[in-house]
Amino acid sequence: MKILIVSHKPPYPILDGGCLAMARLLNDALAIQEIQAIDYYCFSTHKHPFNPEDFPKNSKLKVFAHSIDTRVKPIAALFSLLKQESYNLSRFYSTDVYSDIKKLDQQQNYDYIIFESLFTAIYAKLLKKATGAKLIYRSHNIEHQIWKDLAKSTKNLFKRWYLLQLAYTLKWAERSIWSEDQGGLNLIMSISEQDAEVMEAQTLTAIKYLPASITPPKLSTDLEQTTLCFIGAFDWQPNIDAVDWIIKEVLPYLRKSIPQLLFHVAGKGSDQIARWQTTGVQCHGFVPDARSFIAEHGIFISGLKAGSGVKMKVLEAMSVAAPMVLTAKSAEGLSNFKHKTLHQEASSFALECLTLLTNQEARKADSEANFNYYQQHFYPQKVQADLLHLLKQL
Repeated sequence: MKILIVSHKPPYPILDGGCLAMARLLNDALAIQEIQAIDYYCFSTHKHPFNPEDFPKNSKLKVFAHSIDTRVKPIAALFSLLKQESYNLSRFYSTDVYSDIKKLDQQQNYDYIIFESLFTAIYAKLLKKATGAKLIYRSHNIEHQIWKDLAKSTKNLFKRWYLLQLAYTLKWAERSIWSEDQGGLNLIMSISEQDAEVMEAQTLTAIKYLPASITPPKLSTDLEQTTLCFIGAFDWQPNIDAVDWIIKEVLPYLRKSIPQLLFHVAGKGSDQIARWQTTGVQCHGFVPDARSFIAEHGIFISGLKAGSGVKMKVLEAMSVAAPMVLTAKSAEGLSNFKHKTLHQEASSFALECLTLLTNQEARKADSEANFNYYQQHFYPQKVQADLLHLLKQL
């Protein structure tokens, strides 16, 4: 088998959950003996520049990149809005990229081309008539749902209207890509079972659920630690909103019982948000190892109110057996995730935090349940076997 993977940003360095999900697919594919060669073609952008030295060294792997300007341009955004076109997607289209992919395919005669995320799946329709490869879209989330959720949580009326317009145009573009007669795809491979069910109800294109794997950990969470932590990339608005909610709505409740409580926040940009520089909140900025950070800082909490797809940091927290408190949105997309209460309100979220902070037996029980769930669903060997089975089915 020869595979081309196309991604809208380099997976390395791993700066956010999207990078992690892409890196895990690449590593799982490299581990499959039946796959003889993998070419990896990614976009190099102002936010995510390409460095070939960041990629794993493997005789099966060749990496390529093309610089593309994805910066938001207000005039272009306005024209897209007036034409009811998705500006989110159009920023990632380049005729040079299409030519590069087509040329690589003609030279290598790939068996499969995998498009990581919606932002590269836009090329599938164009390539359909020019390739003999099976075309696979690996869906990380339902993109328009993220913007819809952000609009719901926005109080500014003009901003809410604008976000809803973005969600609307993206929704129809996304459905077109899913479509069996418009998208040009042979398979949609979703990392979220819940997203797979949503897409399956709206298209005849084949949909399969394949979770992202997480490597077995070398460490586990220190259950003696009675602190709270969260890690994420803070160039993504839902993460900012989630931390704002915890600081404003959850921590005041907890400090009535535990005045000295510490909340540790890490991730790109966390140390740049001035309003978080307050008593009891420690912002670490970017940390090179997310799982080490979680394991060292007690109870992992995620207060997401917007987003779609599986949250990779939740999976990483599970893999180090962290006790966790989650909103329903934070656990969205997890298959048969029934061992935990998922919260909508700050009061119930805070109450579970308080239980875990004050009861070591509760922390231990939650830690074990989360790690068992990780073992059942996200071990690399299981995901690799499932991936190979899906490819052979095509």
